[in-house]
Amino acid sequence: MSGRLPPSVAVVAALVGAGCVAALGDPRAHAAPFVGVVVAWGLLVALLAPGLPSPARVAIAAVLVRLPLLVVAPTLSDDVWRYLWEGAVWRAGENPFVHAPDAPALAHLRDAVWANVNHRQVPSIYPPFAQLLFVLLSGGGVLAWRLVSAACDVGTAVLLARARPRAGWLWALLPLPAIESAVSGHLEGIGVLFLVAAIVTRKGIWAWVGAMVKLLPGVLLVLERPRAWPLWGALTVLVALPVVRAEGFETYRASWAFNGSLFPIAEWAVGAAARPGLQLLGGAIVAAILLGSRDPARIALWTTGTFVVLSPTVHPWYVLWPLAAALLNGSRAWTVLAVTVPISYIVLTTYDPLTSSWTEWVATRIVVYLPFYAVLLAETWGRLVRAGPAAV
Repeated sequence: MSGRLPPSVAVVAALVGAGCVAALGDPRAHAAPFVGVVVAWGLLVALLAPGLPSPARVAIAAVLVRLPLLVVAPTLSDDVWRYLWEGAVWRAGENPFVHAPDAPALAHLRDAVWANVNHRQVPSIYPPFAQLLFVLLSGGGVLAWRLVSAACDVGTAVLLARARPRAGWLWALLPLPAIESAVSGHLEGIGVLFLVAAIVTRKGIWAWVGAMVKLLPGVLLVLERPRAWPLWGALTVLVALPVVRAEGFETYRASWAFNGSLFPIAEWAVGAAARPGLQLLGGAIVAAILLGSRDPARIALWTTGTFVVLSPTVHPWYVLWPLAAALLNGSRAWTVLAVTVPISYIVLTTYDPLTSSWTEWVATRIVVYLPFYAVLLAETWGRLVRAGPAAV
């Protein structure tokens, strides 16, 4: 359909969608209409996004879509408040890996930022370069984070456009990247930029820097020459060992769960064995792709896609990782999930601010994941058919 309509139609659809989200003001307070607007916006863009080779126009479109979102209240996620808090903790001479936000040692720092931090009993889980960003941006407030995340997100659209024009247009115009950067200010807006840079340039430095912001890009370091691995390992130890502790990571790995696709089924079937079982399965899948491919886009897609498919916790912004790699691979299934995963925000209609709890509905997960798995299976079957039988 996009080939029969002017490219401006997709841009206008995205701008109207962003304007409607901005008009709502507080997405948590208007979760149902927010979800409706975002899904309609995503569907239109997925159908209409052009494939014209014009990174400059992609950049302009991405900026225009994100600008109205900067006025939206950042209530979809609490993460940006954690970023600001941990920056303030470092500035006070304390270590957020040692002291959780509710630790008595940090009681003198409690303020409005602390009041908005979630999981206050859990220490930090963010890598060292993320911590550096926390310190640098802690004085700028929420807006500074959103601006930096959105600016990096625009950069991702441009890199994608240079590699595959329609990939850049989709990233620029789809609601998921725009909202998770310009509204929520997530680290993914920054980390995915380094992942894409590592894929398109095949330079390990970008994979390593990305891993120090959010761990997933580090998988591409396997493509470096083996003699370079000790260097990356030594740099990681040098940067991370003085500050990072494992307690927060272990809490996340062992107990958090939200919006998983296969995990709830596995947990129903095998109980407590589901979490370690899926972790072992994920490790095996990643090992297999690392042994069988030297294509960074393919490795990134299989690694990040496996993480999302098997993880007990799938916040909408997690889908940005495989989406970026999938756009470079030409896979449509992850674009489908990028359109449907914001439906999981409907949980905000049940959110209790006093207990920080909510109610998940099985029907929501079905609506989110069924179209994705249907397209993924269709794509897989199509590749098998095109490949034909193995030669004897």
